[in-house]
Amino acid sequence: MTTDLLFLAAFIAGFFGSTHCLGMCGAIVVLFEQQHTQRMDHWLRRVLYNLGRLGFYTLLGAIAGGAGAVIVATAGARSTLIILRLIAGLLVIAIGLNLVFNWNFTRFLENAGSVVWKRLSPLARYVLPIETPTRAIGAGFLWGALPCGLVYSAVAIAATSGGSLSGAAIMFCFWLGTIPALLLAGASAERLQRWKSRPLFRRTAGVIIIVIGVLALAPMRMLIQ
Repeated sequence: MTTDLLFLAAFIAGFFGSTHCLGMCGAIVVLFEQQHTQRMDHWLRRVLYNLGRLGFYTLLGAIAGGAGAVIVATAGARSTLIILRLIAGLLVIAIGLNLVFNWNFTRFLENAGSVVWKRLSPLARYVLPIETPTRAIGAGFLWGALPCGLVYSAVAIAATSGGSLSGAAIMFCFWLGTIPALLLAGASAERLQRWKSRPLFRRTAGVIIIVIGVLALAPMRMLIQ
């Protein structure tokens, strides 16, 4: 799977996949809205939350991409790279199948993410109530650590990217895809909940992601030969 396809898959997974988890994410945005003071404009708060979330995503992507690069360098570049690219393509397809059939093929990644969340969740007492821009960014950073299967699927894809910089860039693309839905979530959670509940939209998004995954796997036969 080429890096360009990884970027595209991450963005589309974030854009369409964010409708799959708006119930949780939208509720968190509403909770944050209830924790604010009048010192900050509501749109500024949402931007700060999402900048904090970006910070966590790119940090995790950089760590995952760097770890993947170390594994490739240690275990043998060609064979390990083929395996990682195969995993990336299969994960993209799994994300699409989750959306089409409302399954959860990536639950194991969500379980792994819960370990990170348990470590970071006690820090919430330092950012709530959200009274300053710094606390708003900190709340967004912790929000990014929630054990969401979609997020940690993107992190697993970042691990196949070949380096820390590309891993961080993949998570940036994923974050960018989620921005329209999650910025709007704070303004109209009920409207987004109705949007999310449309099966046709969710399934169409899933099919698009599956096609990307299949296209990504197509060149694998040439690499194996």
